[in-house]
Amino acid sequence: MNSPVPYKSFEEFFKRATGNDPYPYQKRLAESPIPSVVNVPTGAGKTEAAVLGMWLWHRLNDGISTPRRLIYCLPRRVLVEQTKDRVQGWLENLGLGDRIGVALLMGGNSDRDLEKHPAREYVVIGTQDMLISGALNRAYGSSPYRWPITFGLLNNDCMWIMDEIQIMENALPTSVQLDAFRRSFKTFGPHHTVWMSATINREWLRTVDSPSPDPDVRCLTGQDGSHDALRKRNEAAKRLHKARIEVKKGYGRSDAAYLHSLHQKGTVTAIMVNTVQRAQELYDAFRNEKIDCKLIHSRFRVADREELNKWIKNLSDNEDRVVISTQVLEAGVDISVRTLITELAPWSNLVQRFGRCNRKGTLSDADIYWIDIPDEKNYPPYDPDDMTYAREKLSEMTGKSASPSNLPPYEEPRIFDAVLRRRDIVDLFDTTPDLSGNYIDASRFVRTIQRQLDVDVFWRGDDKQSRPERQETCSVSISGLREFLRDNKTYGHVWNYNDGRWEVAWAGDLFPGQTVMLDSKKGGYSRARGWDRKFRGEVETIENQKEANDSYDADLQSQSGSPVTLEDHTSHVLHEAREILKDITFIDGDIRDAVTEAARYHDIGKTHRVFQDTMKRGMNGRVDEDAVWAKSQKGNLRHSVPGFRHEAASALAYLEHTKQQDPRLRDLVAYLVASHHGRVRLSLRNTSRRRQDGAYLLGIKAGDRLPKFSSGVISVGSTDMDLSIAQIGGTGPSHPSWTERMLALRDQYGPFRLAYLELLVRAADGLASKKEKEGAYSS
Repeated sequence: MNSPVPYKSFEEFFKRATGNDPYPYQKRLAESPIPSVVNVPTGAGKTEAAVLGMWLWHRLNDGISTPRRLIYCLPRRVLVEQTKDRVQGWLENLGLGDRIGVALLMGGNSDRDLEKHPAREYVVIGTQDMLISGALNRAYGSSPYRWPITFGLLNNDCMWIMDEIQIMENALPTSVQLDAFRRSFKTFGPHHTVWMSATINREWLRTVDSPSPDPDVRCLTGQDGSHDALRKRNEAAKRLHKARIEVKKGYGRSDAAYLHSLHQKGTVTAIMVNTVQRAQELYDAFRNEKIDCKLIHSRFRVADREELNKWIKNLSDNEDRVVISTQVLEAGVDISVRTLITELAPWSNLVQRFGRCNRKGTLSDADIYWIDIPDEKNYPPYDPDDMTYAREKLSEMTGKSASPSNLPPYEEPRIFDAVLRRRDIVDLFDTTPDLSGNYIDASRFVRTIQRQLDVDVFWRGDDKQSRPERQETCSVSISGLREFLRDNKTYGHVWNYNDGRWEVAWAGDLFPGQTVMLDSKKGGYSRARGWDRKFRGEVETIENQKEANDSYDADLQSQSGSPVTLEDHTSHVLHEAREILKDITFIDGDIRDAVTEAARYHDIGKTHRVFQDTMKRGMNGRVDEDAVWAKSQKGNLRHSVPGFRHEAASALAYLEHTKQQDPRLRDLVAYLVASHHGRVRLSLRNTSRRRQDGAYLLGIKAGDRLPKFSSGVISVGSTDMDLSIAQIGGTGPSHPSWTERMLALRDQYGPFRLAYLELLVRAADGLASKKEKEGAYSS
């Protein structure tokens, strides 16, 4: 529940959080209705305005009318890590660090505590690739069995901030469409989306399902212009020059020598180029100039990139340094340089790059040099029309000030090559793989076709079994990885969730969002230069915790380290479900009862002899043969019957014994029971690749019997497993099939709300399992 705000004013609140007074526009955003668009110059404090003004101040004062989760979406990984540190600092300064969580979603990294606490207030910060794919039920780098959790979290009771939208490609119209679909499909809890940028064209926000001609746009006013600190930033001195060199094949020593001559001793110079390869070439040439130089781009492993981020954070204005980077520093990064050198790029990108020069307006003299790219073959990753438009603008402004107040109005058009439609989001709700084991792809709704999504790679030596940890991974373009594999006549490995094993992946097998294991002896990475497909030395590996990978047949939550009976586990899950629901006031009545009923029945299928046999094999020492177990001690056990899913047996038992007269609520509970591990959702069919007898469905044989079970929270008689519900068409008009029932549920509640209810049961189960491992219930 929300407590009274212990601050008399937003000014006092903001000062406590940041140590600074708010700008006038930040105060207006906090004290007025939340807008749709925020269009303010670079360096004007958009992040503070969004997190502290538009979300937290409203949340503390308005309560449940403001979503409990802030989803802060950024285009670059370096921005995500930096933003997380800042937000955590503000919350600690406000004394809210224990109340409000901060979670990071990027590069396949997911925060399990976030997933287990859907009723807690959270700031969720992530890259557009991870967040948008997650909101489409295809979270990149994540197990497909966890996709619905992320989908439910990111589409209900949440406020989205889309920051730096000028470089978000297809993710931008997708975010607009998702906002429209949350209104039409409906969500649990409030929702809102705000789009932010220093360069924005309102036409970008017009889509087929959201054709609003007049979004609520907030810009700076005369009041802001008279504010001394903001005026200094807006009128900061930075003269634009054309460099005497051009981009041809790359950068040699003579080019580096010229660029070095532009550096002013005792100051910071940033050189921003458009490709990793050219950044690496320039870095190699600059090292011969005997100057303190750092290379920064997006193709570093997380562990190494975090070190670079610390270096950036601690960089002061008066150090004698040169930073060579790609686009990673052009937007949102709080770095200020005296001299900025940039390659030709689309105008919106250039405006962001200009914002890194004399960012605070404290220097009396600063310079920006632009390097032309005359040959179109060197334009990629950018579009020729965008580059031509930018060259015209640069030519007009050369010799003039490039301060925010002097930049011309932004009119650059945007063409998006894929737009999410209603049918797409409905189809993406289904996470059942096709007969070849593949899933519906959503990558076209995140990036343009010309700029394919990345894959994450990691390197291993002898340990080739455990799942990768975030610190090990490095983001690499699909094309770059394919070239590396072909040049080395080698292959990588990708995890097959259906088969539960690492399998060989040649260059042609790769697709967006995969996580690929590479042999450390084959090279491809150095700590100084990052991803380097020409590097042939052995890659230094990073130690990990050697945790098991997920798979269709796995049941990792049933491996507790200490045995837990079914009676105790069911009681724990039911307790956690009720606790979660206490603070979720927008779910009530029959739907609330459906969630708790699903918690009660979710594991009744564990009484099946196949599951009990597995649990007993997983015990150390003597086993109580009369007890019914929900958790064993040993891990990595497989059931004697391939593909056995206890949650399917639980759903069948519930349908057999329920006295629920309303078929819609009956089917809702059955769905929530079946889906609590993410394997069984809209269909009842075998997807495990382990060899199976044709008489079995999900490891269950028609006529299998669950024994009678009774405890303090549930009592169920013996149950014969009736598999007729899996038949196409069911057994008649009054007994529709499982798929017919589930599709009707999806259409009744909508994909967002149904996923949220699914999330609540899984959160209760996950939280109970976590506490059982920790011994929290033993007292």
